[in-house]
Amino acid sequence: MNIGNWRMLVLTLAVGAGIFAPIPDAHFYAVCVLVECFVAASAIIIEAPASKLVFRVSMMLVLFHFLGWWLDGYPPESPYHLLVKILEHAELVACILMSTLFLGKQTDA
Repeated sequence: MNIGNWRMLVLTLAVGAGIFAPIPDAHFYAVCVLVECFVAASAIIIEAPASKLVFRVSMMLVLFHFLGWWLDGYPPESPYHLLVKILEHAELVACILMSTLFLGKQTDA
């Protein structure tokens, strides 16, 4: 969907890597925060059409990972699991809705 715009393609790959990367059980929340900081930094550096939205969602994910650590988000009934999944999907949806398929052919600088 983002083949026509290399910035969106790289941002989509960064978001996908952040979502699908295996996270070790040791220091789970810290690794999640680092991954989201990587995605947020990538969004800022790449300057793609979806960068601002992905950056904001990444910062919300950082907040939720801190809250998950602080309030013990490990139990299956914890709202942490649902909220993080919603925000991770929101990152992907942002990359899809701001792709060349929906916004049309965009030129890169």
